Amino acid sequence: MDWITCTNSFVTVVDHGSLAQAATKLNTSSSALSKRLTWLEQQLGVQLLKRTTRSLAVTDAGKLFYQRSARLLEDWQQMLAETTSTYGEVSGVLRIGAPLATGSRLLVHYLAEFIETYPNIQVELHTVTPGQLPDHNLDVFISRELTDFNSASYIATRLFTFQPGFYAAPGYLDSKPHISSPEQLSQHNCLLFGTHGHEQEHVFENNVRLRLRGNFTTQNPEALVSAAVAGMGIILTGEKMVQRELCKGLLVPVLPALKQPISAAFAYYPKLEYNHVKTKLFIDFIKQKANAE
Repeated sequence: MDWITCTNSFVTVVDHGSLAQAATKLNTSSSALSKRLTWLEQQLGVQLLKRTTRSLAVTDAGKLFYQRSARLLEDWQQMLAETTSTYGEVSGVLRIGAPLATGSRLLVHYLAEFIETYPNIQVELHTVTPGQLPDHNLDVFISRELTDFNSASYIATRLFTFQPGFYAAPGYLDSKPHISSPEQLSQHNCLLFGTHGHEQEHVFENNVRLRLRGNFTTQNPEALVSAAVAGMGIILTGEKMVQRELCKGLLVPVLPALKQPISAAFAYYPKLEYNHVKTKLFIDFIKQKANAE
């Protein structure tokens, strides 16, 4: 008996809900699994499972042990895979976190090619609302610079820069007064992102300040872009966020010289005792693709 084998057996039993199914998964017998579980409970001095001939239930101690051990086992398997594999053979689950706008409008644009390049990597994309800090179980989090993030436990690497500007559908611009100066934006309907109401003040280069007004506001980036494509108004966003719409002519720049100050996107990932190869592959891939556009 050993800790890793018995702990893995316990996690598998909980995942499958029965000894028989777990035994099939692990290519062993139910009696062998039962012995491993008994050994594990004896070593811990607590009951992890309540077992009868017809049912199986996880105790409170078992739930706590499962939550921590499942993650540790996955990290162990990942460490083994990354130690023995070459870049082309890397496998495992990559948990990526990002604000909703970045995840749905930017990262998804690159993920298809990334997965095609590294078919043995399984991707989980977790999105958060603006201002929400990421789950610490993520492998990497893509965001603007986070001033209150724990730099003692996480590494930050700069991915790319961006400058939000104005974009609108050609049909909208054809039916509205011509825009030749920033002040004329006040005559137009601006589609606004966030929860700050239908009037927002934004700062641009050369200390230009504009108060934008509109009849549509949302925290959903897909809805915002769709509204702009439908001709509902003008949006303020990064060029990378609307690259597909620009390429198809669905949106065009408005006052191209008017940009917000340059911002940067960073990748945050935990400091580990071993090299997290799949995370590094993803970061390098995003850097290359985003900066090539």
